[in-house]
Amino acid sequence: MSVTVTGGEFGLTRTASPRVPERCSTLPAWLLLIGLVLPAAQVQLYLADAKLTIGRIGILLLIVPAVARLVRAGRHMLASDYLAFGVATWMFAAAYYTSGPSALSSTGAESLEFLGGYLVARGFFFGPAAIYSFIQPFRIVTAYVVLLALFDNLSGRLIVQEAFSAAFGGQAPLSPDFRLYWVRAASTFDHPILLGTYCTVACGIFLFSEQRPLSKLLWAGLCVFGCLLSLSSAPLLSCLIVLMLYLYNAALKEYSGRWSALQICLATIVVVIMAVANHPLGWIISHLTFDPVSGYFRMLIWDAATQKIMESPLTGYAFDRLNHDILDTTIDSVWLVFALRFGLPMIFLLALTNMASVLPVKRRFNGVMEDPSAPTLRIAFTIAVVMLMFTGLTVHYWNYLWIFWGVCIGIRASLREFSMYQA
Repeated sequence: MSVTVTGGEFGLTRTASPRVPERCSTLPAWLLLIGLVLPAAQVQLYLADAKLTIGRIGILLLIVPAVARLVRAGRHMLASDYLAFGVATWMFAAAYYTSGPSALSSTGAESLEFLGGYLVARGFFFGPAAIYSFIQPFRIVTAYVVLLALFDNLSGRLIVQEAFSAAFGGQAPLSPDFRLYWVRAASTFDHPILLGTYCTVACGIFLFSEQRPLSKLLWAGLCVFGCLLSLSSAPLLSCLIVLMLYLYNAALKEYSGRWSALQICLATIVVVIMAVANHPLGWIISHLTFDPVSGYFRMLIWDAATQKIMESPLTGYAFDRLNHDILDTTIDSVWLVFALRFGLPMIFLLALTNMASVLPVKRRFNGVMEDPSAPTLRIAFTIAVVMLMFTGLTVHYWNYLWIFWGVCIGIRASLREFSMYQA
């Protein structure tokens, strides 16, 4: 069978054979997602002075074969690859400069989680067939996480963490936090807000990757339910944005410039806010929460953290105490936490890594028909990366959600490579 394909803006036509779907093992995906099955704080292993969570063990098992796949013939390095390495390198350099060898253990763990998650995703999940081999166990694990969250909610306490702590002798669970007279579910995550953020990102992935309407409704609805169980303001608002993006795409599907138009509108809104508001970033942060008191508290955190960052903008303070009543207790932003630990260059490199992975590609005609699922997968993981960046303004990511961010960036970068170098 042959198919006549068109070269788009190049005005070429040629007969090409459609791609044959590959059969991909789901084992790498299961090993990468195993960190969601067991809570990191309650299930840990110690190797000498190294503390290994289940998520880190999964990465260690996969990272060497993943790198081997990434450097083999036919694969290509992207700008995001170098930037991801730059993030990890700067983390080590800044931490060593600030605190010496004592900070390298914690820095190594955080570097392994982010860079390891990125490299494993880049190596194993290349092309739509491989990415669907990730999505298949991703569905099951997400259903498991939401089911356990329901147990938390119905029991009125963090029963999942209590059970794993009793079984494995790990860290004692958090004290349950109540909102609207319901306990905020955490499931296998370290905090309810992390559960909500994960469900928001998963919702975006399922909305655009699932091909059947019933399947789309089932899995996205499950994620919305999980987000509701977490009772977290920022993830709930982010989830609403994801749903609006899906409706926007569905309504304007016939218009190729719909995403460019949306970007222009959003940029215009940001410029207006910056021109009108006395405290532009504070205005945005405060409006990411339902509770004005919570929004005000987050503005206090941003003001205090910004002042502290300016005192050591290049290298930060590693994991040392900041001698500040609020900042030594809680910092509700992944961008602020890493700026304080490793300086502004690390934040700059992290932002560039995200942006480089989602840059559009002007495809060259090469006589190969593109997999019809590739465009929707690109949208799915672009939204995943963007929502992680956006929600991170009021949420700090650690343990598995920090790994998951690296995984989403890695998959999106692989989709970009697949579009650039299809053969």
